[in-house]
Amino acid sequence: MFENRLQKIREERGLTVRQTAEALELPYTTYNNYEKNSREPNGQLLCSIADFFGVSIDYLLGRTPENPKQAIPPREVRTLAEQWKRLDSHGRKMISIVLEAELQRCMEQEQEESAPVITIKSSMYRVSAGTGFFLDEGDSWEEIQVQDTPEARQADFALTICGDSMEPIYHNGDIVLVKQAEAVRVGEIGIFVVDGDGYIKKFGGDRLISLNSAYSDIVLSHDSYVRCCGKVIGRV
Repeated sequence: MFENRLQKIREERGLTVRQTAEALELPYTTYNNYEKNSREPNGQLLCSIADFFGVSIDYLLGRTPENPKQAIPPREVRTLAEQWKRLDSHGRKMISIVLEAELQRCMEQEQEESAPVITIKSSMYRVSAGTGFFLDEGDSWEEIQVQDTPEARQADFALTICGDSMEPIYHNGDIVLVKQAEAVRVGEIGIFVVDGDGYIKKFGGDRLISLNSAYSDIVLSHDSYVRCCGKVIGRV
């Protein structure tokens, strides 16, 4: 199994036996004997071969069917290195910026994919951070999966924001987590129904306040029907 996997990896990298032997600083015949199954590398050399090809030792020995590292083939590494040498200082700086941003994105994606999730219900109607939408009081809900956080465990439901009146804290399209409550304290963000329209706003006692100064407050009057649906405790 080892010799077959070793040959397969080498060929996938586009390398000859001689190129591989030279890169590993081994005699041609020594490396060739590894692929012919007439000789076995010691532990230290086995690690060197795995590192060179960018694979795990378990994969190299045939213990796992897939290679978890997904490394760049050595031939591509050499090509990238040659291209890097031809860049001026500005070009290298730009590549470094893009590389750092992409590495951060991949790390965040890996964390999200590996994070445990829970299922909560989410309204199929959007709550307004603008001029108001009807918030259905029926059973128009769907189930969504969110990251398992303390806020998500406390939330009774989720809502999607439509509009920009709560920027810069909450943005259009954000999904917020809501803890059901009949009232919130002054200064807290809540979900409110005013005359049939649903809003996400900061409670100001006698008014509902937008964080975006481009929007006027909704002044609450005795003639208005106002109901608090819950407190916003986080976002997805």
